[in-house]
Amino acid sequence: MDPRERFSRTVDDYRRYRPDYPEAVFAWIGQTAGLTDGSVVVDIGCGTGISTRQLAGRGWRVIGVDPNAEMLEAAREDSEGVEVEYVRSDAETLALPLERCDAIVGGQAFHWFDLDRCLPRFRELLRGGTVVAFWNLRDHADPLMDAYEALLKERCPEYVEVGAEPRANAVADRFVDAERAFFPHHQTLDRDAFFGRVWSSSYVRTGVAEDQREGFDEALGALFDQYAEEGAIRFTYRTMAVAFRP
Repeated sequence: MDPRERFSRTVDDYRRYRPDYPEAVFAWIGQTAGLTDGSVVVDIGCGTGISTRQLAGRGWRVIGVDPNAEMLEAAREDSEGVEVEYVRSDAETLALPLERCDAIVGGQAFHWFDLDRCLPRFRELLRGGTVVAFWNLRDHADPLMDAYEALLKERCPEYVEVGAEPRANAVADRFVDAERAFFPHHQTLDRDAFFGRVWSSSYVRTGVAEDQREGFDEALGALFDQYAEEGAIRFTYRTMAVAFRP
């Protein structure tokens, strides 16, 4: 499936159940990229605008970019009253209403990009500025996250091919001089929210066959029952940020 269209079926779950990012990530981005009030930041692969709105809250001019029309529509709806701009474009073309920016960032996105095609365009726009990729990666030291990882590998054939977990470090390792930072983060989810969070992932939505969905949901329910306390589980992340100059 074209990666630009994968998330059309997950928009509702994505906007309701996907996590935000720890505010410490954005403080680190500002410091690492040398951003000040009014700096222009492009949030590429912005999806429903979760990270875009957090970036805008730090006083920067933020432009959210995504190739998926349904995701951008949700981003605009959820950003009413927030001073952000949204543009429909892919990372490789990156058509923007400006000639330069101070930083290009992307949350949960860079593993989808063809970086060989992206980086020359990034250089044109940045003129020496910084790129920051960041991901909410599950903390595999947590028993629930470790068990969930095993379930994905067993039941979701697409997971290893397209999931952020297997691919984020490969993207980061490409840039040998990159700066890395890690931040703790988590969601507290009841049963419905846990299922919604899981089904917001494109490799679950498109990768679990119709005749296997009942069994997959039964396995999810068993995980929830095993690890829930007072009707909720803690979905634990180790958020990774990687900064480099292209």
